[in-house]
Amino acid sequence: MKKVVHITSVHQRYDTRIFQKECLSLRDAGYDVSLIVADGKGDETFEGIKIYDVGKEKNRIKRLLFTSKKVVNKAKELNADLYHYHDPDLLIATRDLSLNAHLIFDSHEDFPALMLQRDYIPNILRKTLFRLAKRIESKSAKQMSGVVCATDNIRDKFLGYERVNAITIKNYPKLDIANQEQQSTKKEERTVCYVGGLTPIRGVKEMIIACKKANVKLLLAGPFDSEEYFKQMQQMPEWDNVEYLGYVKSTQVKERVYEKASLGLVLLHKAPNHTLSIPVKQLEYMSCGLPSISSKEVLFCKEVVEKENCGIVVDPLDTNEIAEAIKKIINNPLLAKQMSENAIKAAKEKYNWQSQEKELISLYKKLLKN
Repeated sequence: MKKVVHITSVHQRYDTRIFQKECLSLRDAGYDVSLIVADGKGDETFEGIKIYDVGKEKNRIKRLLFTSKKVVNKAKELNADLYHYHDPDLLIATRDLSLNAHLIFDSHEDFPALMLQRDYIPNILRKTLFRLAKRIESKSAKQMSGVVCATDNIRDKFLGYERVNAITIKNYPKLDIANQEQQSTKKEERTVCYVGGLTPIRGVKEMIIACKKANVKLLLAGPFDSEEYFKQMQQMPEWDNVEYLGYVKSTQVKERVYEKASLGLVLLHKAPNHTLSIPVKQLEYMSCGLPSISSKEVLFCKEVVEKENCGIVVDPLDTNEIAEAIKKIINNPLLAKQMSENAIKAAKEKYNWQSQEKELISLYKKLLKN
């Protein structure tokens, strides 16, 4: 049995893409799968995946300096046939792993583009860091056995570096169609949800204001970017309309959030790393039969919502437009039901992880055939 190790220095151990999709799919395909994390929660074996924890550094600088080295040292101990890592922090640190094993980098996002939109990076440094990140990424990619990309545009970028084996494995949700048609007719009325990271650029403030204007409850789940931003949102007069659940495990999101909401929000602002992204929440809403109010600034959301007629596209900065879109769906049960059915049908036929795991397993078989 071939031994493979997934590595992350920043993601949660039960991360949806890493653990729930890739690790479990590889386990089912017959591989011996381990996962190295740095969350401070200790070692364990869960659903057949051996999880090793190297400890958590709270400081971002310390994480860059020390955690990357710790996870790589742990990876060496495991002596795997293939290492699959998920963080740009590890681009340099993991190079020596490829001496005796295959190495795959999983590009969840456009790493260099992130340098242009991180709030904690001073404006004067952003372009310099963008060029540096691109240089590191390009050089490192050429030393890998493969690069797995979450979107086609990220894949095309890596292919443009030349001598890089890059493929697209989209972050589509796992299908859970059982009883969805029935559940889609039993959603609680006047409840809207958002699940994901809570940052200004993801439209949290606009969600709160728009839901108050539409007179609907906002069910909010996910970690806030900072304690300061969390306090700012709590101080808004519209916050009394919010039910905040904090971080919810991916295995509990459907029951605690999606089954209690009438529609989902995807209000990403215009940003270099948003325009060509594939927001997982858009597809999760669809697979659970939730119509969506989606940002016109994200091409994937705009195309899918309009093509499948499963929601309404809006300007993510216009709270009046967002509120009117919410009311249009909430106050029209027949329209909501049709959009819900359209969303489920599209998820079942096109937008699901089952269609993507075949590509992942095919890549592993090619690399490990000997």
